[in-house]
Amino acid sequence: MGSCGKLAPDTGHGRPWSLPFADRTLLVVLAYRTNLTMQHPGSHFGISHAAAHRVMTRLAAPLAELLGPPPTDRRELWAVDGASIPLHDRQRTAKSKNHRRSVNEQIVCRTRDRRVVAVKDAWPGNRNDMVVFRETLAKTLPDHPRLSGDGGYRGCDRIHTPRRGPDGRIITDRTYRRFRKPRAVAEHTIARLKEHQILHQCRRRGNAINHAVAGVAALHNLKIDIR
Repeated sequence: MGSCGKLAPDTGHGRPWSLPFADRTLLVVLAYRTNLTMQHPGSHFGISHAAAHRVMTRLAAPLAELLGPPPTDRRELWAVDGASIPLHDRQRTAKSKNHRRSVNEQIVCRTRDRRVVAVKDAWPGNRNDMVVFRETLAKTLPDHPRLSGDGGYRGCDRIHTPRRGPDGRIITDRTYRRFRKPRAVAEHTIARLKEHQILHQCRRRGNAINHAVAGVAALHNLKIDIR
């Protein structure tokens, strides 16, 4: 999952934090899990909402970095799917098919254990999955021979999608059944990530949505590792 040194306590000079490092980390995890305003975790830890906001700003990016690079084992089966996440920041969103302002976040997981392999920067929610994948993960994700996706990625050479007949419809044969399981795993993985309420309605702005998705994915992988 990456080196825990990226999330090491502050060692520099300056005004000391009012909370120890462990409590600050717990505050960020609590904020992701509940999606409450900063007044609630601040009051829970006995600090002001401004101090809680500073903790979030300081630790969100290091927590996201714990996701680490994708594994190098080319024998594993990966699955990709897009997650629609409602977001208040209108500069990053667009109205999607569900008429809510949201972003499209591409998530790649390992089908064997639902471990998140990679995520990338969110795009406006009115862009389809193939366009977002091509402009984000396709540029950084290593070429993997066993990357599976649903029909929304039709036409992408890097992703194996269900076969279609001359009429454009998916051929529901034995081969199609091999695509159904990875697709279900990807959807279940996204559902596990969305147990963190911040992915139901993110109120933070700027690059915070990318930090939140990667941070939640890192926490999800940690939960898998300690089972």
